[in-house]
Amino acid sequence: MTPAYMPFTYLSESTARLLAGLVGPIVVYQPSPKGISDGLSVLASRGVVDIRTPIVDDDDRVRAALAEFTDWARQNPGASTPGAGYFGARQGQIPFFDETTINRIRSDIQRYHSADPLADASEAGFSARLFLAVAQENDSAADHLDQDLSRVDALEKDFLDAMKDADDAAFNRKAYAGTLWREDPGAKLTGQRIRAWSSLAVADSVLPDLLVTTSRSVMETLMDIHGETLDLQRLGDARLSVPPADAPSVMGRLLADLATQATLSPADLTPISAPAADLPSEPAVTVTLFGAGNHSPAAVLGRMAPAAAASPREDGTPGPIRHTLFLLVER
Repeated sequence: MTPAYMPFTYLSESTARLLAGLVGPIVVYQPSPKGISDGLSVLASRGVVDIRTPIVDDDDRVRAALAEFTDWARQNPGASTPGAGYFGARQGQIPFFDETTINRIRSDIQRYHSADPLADASEAGFSARLFLAVAQENDSAADHLDQDLSRVDALEKDFLDAMKDADDAAFNRKAYAGTLWREDPGAKLTGQRIRAWSSLAVADSVLPDLLVTTSRSVMETLMDIHGETLDLQRLGDARLSVPPADAPSVMGRLLADLATQATLSPADLTPISAPAADLPSEPAVTVTLFGAGNHSPAAVLGRMAPAAAASPREDGTPGPIRHTLFLLVER
């Protein structure tokens, strides 16, 4: 199968390696061939990810618009900038979820929450790519902030552990929180993210046939919006040990078999837990499988994309994939 990470264009190295271990090298769509990070390029060179840029028209226009947003955001940092009040606003990174910024972005990318069905495909593609480019900047900034916070968190823990008589000095080590809360990156502008990402996916010459996300909010939104029309059902979940980086994918073959069966039912998920027995018990992830029964990847992506997006490319010949599967991966 061809798994694709959705609806994000940014992912950390640890997430990329985790997903590759579960389902194999994963497709990561990019809004611009000129904005691909060095880290993502290295992962691609090692076969961990497959970078694709299905739409390249007006790329200079996309980059110019992104540069304008970045410059404007640098001069107008908001209180909800990732890290504001802790490390401060980072230079060159966009406070994407500041309300004023959101209003400007929504206006300039044709208010993605109510996409105009009469807009032509080229403008829809431009709007989607600009939206994703801005979101990518924000996701990258938030991820790097998380890494900084984790380092501070570890230093604090080590400091308290190393102190003699820390509890007597009013430092209660037992009350130490230990784990930082992480916001689901897909919890904001979820519908817009899905539509924009789908605009890239439907333009791909080789469509993905397994859609993978790390955002529970994304799956909940898909169920709310497309659950009935796509007959999207939750098939079940399993707790799996994280496979070693150099091991074959744990779930790829099993999911391929499920997607090609004549019928799809929750009972079909039982084999997924089997590979976990041969792996170390920790660390582990929870995987939840959803399926759009008797809906091809082209049909599913076409439904998820805005009406003005290019139609999915199909040659008219039924493929082996009978059901489109969605995989939610949570640590």
